[in-house]
Formats: sequence, structure tokens, C-alpha cells
Amino acid sequence: MTEPYPLYTLLIEVTQKCNAACDQCGSRCDIHSEELLTKEQILSALADIKAHIGTYTMLNITGGEPLLRRDLFEMMTEATAMGFEWGMVTNGSLITDETVEKMRASGMKTITVSVDGLKETHDSLRHLPGGWDKIMAALKKLKQAAFLDHLQITFTANRRNVYEFEELYRILHSVGLDSIRVSCMDPIGRALDNTDLLLTREELLYFTGLVNRINGSPRNTPVVWGCPHYLGSLLDNRRFSCFAGIYTASILANGDIFVCPNVPRRKELIQGNILTDSFSEAWQNGFAFCRNRPLPAQCADCPHRGACRGDSLHTLDLENNKPLFCYRDMLEATGEQSYKDALFARYPDVSFYEISSGEEGVPVMLIEPDAFLSIKQYFHLGSRHPQSMYEQQMALIGFTAGELSVVRYVVPCDGALRAADNAIFTKNILKTVDKELKIINNNYYRSADRVLCGSECDNRSPMRFLGFIHSHPTQSELQYSTGDEAIHTHMLKRYGSYFGVLVNPADATMGAYCGRDLRQAGLVIPDV
Repeated sequence: MTEPYPLYTLLIEVTQKCNAACDQCGSRCDIHSEELLTKEQILSALADIKAHIGTYTMLNITGGEPLLRRDLFEMMTEATAMGFEWGMVTNGSLITDETVEKMRASGMKTITVSVDGLKETHDSLRHLPGGWDKIMAALKKLKQAAFLDHLQITFTANRRNVYEFEELYRILHSVGLDSIRVSCMDPIGRALDNTDLLLTREELLYFTGLVNRINGSPRNTPVVWGCPHYLGSLLDNRRFSCFAGIYTASILANGDIFVCPNVPRRKELIQGNILTDSFSEAWQNGFAFCRNRPLPAQCADCPHRGACRGDSLHTLDLENNKPLFCYRDMLEATGEQSYKDALFARYPDVSFYEISSGEEGVPVMLIEPDAFLSIKQYFHLGSRHPQSMYEQQMALIGFTAGELSVVRYVVPCDGALRAADNAIFTKNILKTVDKELKIINNNYYRSADRVLCGSECDNRSPMRFLGFIHSHPTQSELQYSTGDEAIHTHMLKRYGSYFGVLVNPADATMGAYCGRDLRQAGLVIPDV
């Protein structure tokens, strides 16, 4: 007879020691934490599970940093001999040639390595200098060793790294991973001390949209979304479930039989301790709250209640049975309209008008007043534009709010061998963009909350490259050249999304194009 609650995954917290101190960490592990369970005590619990549940359960070794436990591979060699398959979650900084050989010899099947941005951002978030380089070297070692069933990277999106994921994805895709697991930072553990890093609505809409676009191509490395949270229609082809206490359980570092290590360690969720209790009996007869979890009162009238069921257990206020936060407003609001309303309120004396509305569902680009003033000056827009002016180009830097891309900065970056309506596009242009983008993000702060709420908080959120605007001084009707089309295709492949904006300086006409089929995009500019 099939068990009503098969135990598919058991997370074993083999240590709470950790050599990193990540700003977004859901726990508070550090290097001074103690190892409270012996190898024999953990293996005894596994023997109980083998005898009364079976060895189909996948063991997920976690911490802290599991590789800080000296007897880890001895213990897991015995677990493999029992018939269990196992994998590990690690920060990757301690993986050496010797470690890789021990992983292979002990029967490890899967590994998930945490990467939280490009080099500088990753190392600063984890307070682990040199960590990113060590991970990249470790991934190559693991790939070359070729003994794993699944090699995975996990990425936790926050305000400092969310716009780096496009470039990070390109780097990781070239490694040959089996998947990339992503999720958003939650206000739990050490992350409670850094709530300024939580994603805003606009950043969440951008990130989920990017994940959907990546997964839309069968040739790409799959991006899988982690268990938190219910995000409804924001993510394609994803059903939400919190399996804590239903198909998943954990053994904590002190031996407590628990739901999931990410859940606050409240007494009412502890189902016993392997030092005094049988894990198999606790699994078969306990976890009543998870298996008969009442719907929070505030969710009773929510249209998402059937699919969400009160969201993830790790962000539930257990004492009052209500979610600590809810994504409903993000699901039902359009970041685009929220941003527009706030922007118009911010510039009450400036009129904005649409040059083109584009087709339904096509992205829209909005240029902020200061950026548009720079465009006017650089291209000498208007009737006094000198007819001898050659083609010019600027990079468009900003952020995305829903279907709206917002230009906040512009950077001159002309091509070589310029002529009236022609210029050679070189690699130096992209080097200029990357350099200026880094300078902008190192020296300026941007907060979508500040824009939306009018506050002057200093939350850092990186800008990103949105596209190019360039001039066709002699063209009476704006039209992409063959070279423009080739550049557009290349930029789209490189950056994932791209706007190409054309301008005739003499009569100040403009047009925007987007997508693989060069559809006309919406374009909104200020009257300044």
C-alpha cells in the first residue's frame, strides 16, 4: 500500500559552521557555530529510515557549510552503502581537487553551488574575498570529473544582483550546467538585518520576465524557480507547493526532527529529536500542522487562495497564522502604471506624450526628463541642426518596470569611420557601455521605492543597458539599415532584451524598435 506521505527529500543539517556571512542568508550560521551531532548519531537515524521508510528518500546535505565537517565523506560513504542517494548544497569556496575526488568516491550524485551575482557583487554579498573565482574553478573541476547526475547553481535575487543575472546566466550557461535554481531573498535569518535588499515590484516583474524569456528557448540551460513563493501568472509553467512536512523533512544540527531548515525553529513544529525519538515514527505520525494546515483568515476572499494556500511555511507568522508578506499586490498591479503615475507626480510641470504606442503587448520605453535633455543637446535636435552632422550614437541606461523600460542615463559612444548616415560599429562601443555602466552603478543610487513613494532612502539598485539611440541625419523617413538590423539581432542575443531607437535630428522625429521581428515599440518622451 502506498504511504500517504512519502518522504522524498530529507535535509540533514550536518553543521551550522559557515565560513561566509551572507547578507541575504536565511539563517545566521557563522564560523563559531558548533557541530552537535556525531557521525554515529546521524547514521543511526538513517538506519531507522532505511528499515521503516526505505532508501528512496534523497538525502540533501546542508548547513552551514557542509564541507567544514571533517568526517562528512566518511559518513556519506556509509550512507551510500546503505542504499541512499545524496547531494549537497555548498557555497563552493572549499572545493579542491582532493574534495572532488572524495565526492566521487563517497557516491555523491548532485551538487548545488551558490552564486549570487558577478564577481564583485557575489564576494561583497557573501563577505568572502576571492569566493567567486574559487567557485568558477570548482565548477570546471566538477564538470571535468563527470561523476554527478546533476550539477546546479542557485541564485538568490536581491536589489544588488538582480540586474546582473542576464550576464551571469551567459557565463554559467557556457559551463554546461544541468540547471540554475533561482529564488528571491526573503526577510528571514540574517536577511532581516538587510531588508533594503528585498526586491521591489518592478524588480520582481523584470526578474520573472527574464526567467520566462530564458526558458522560452529549448537550447538554454533551464532556470528552475525555488519553492518560495506563489507567483501565479508571473512565471510560465510553474505550479506552487510548499512541501515542508508533506514530502520533505529535516534533521537539524542539534538532532531536532523538523519541517524545513528555512522555517523559523518554533517549538510547535519540532516533531522530536533523533537522540531520543524514532525519525520514522515522527514522520509517519507527526507533522499535523503541515498536513492539515488551516487557511489564514486574510486569505479567505483572495482569488489565488486555491493555488497559494497561504504561501510558504517559512514566511508564515505561526502565532497568528498569517503570511508575513504577500505577493498579491505584485501579481495584480502593473509596475508600468505605478511608475508612470509616480513619475508624472514627480514632474508636475512636465508633459509626457507618446510618439508611438506600439502594438498591444509590445514593450514601451519612457525617457526621463534629464536623459532627454542630454539627448536633445547631443544630437542637436531641431531646425538649427547642422546638415553636415554625421551619424551619432548614445547608449540608453535604466531599468524595467513591468512592460515599461525607463531610460535614466544616456552615454555617448560613437562608431568609427562615421559618415552622413553610416558608422562602423566596433567592440570598443560595448566596452564603453560596460565601463560607464559600472561607473554609474558604483556612484549612484536608485530605488524604485524612492521613485514610487517619494522617499529619499539610499537603497542601491543597479541600472542596466537597455539599448542604443542613433541618428540618421539625412533620412526623411526613419528606417533601419541592413547593418542596423544585424546590430539589433546581435544585441538581442547578447543582452536578452533590446531597444533600438532612431532619430532624425533636423525634424526631431524618433522611432523605437524591439524584439526579434523588429516590431515598433512604444516610445514616451517628455516635453522639455
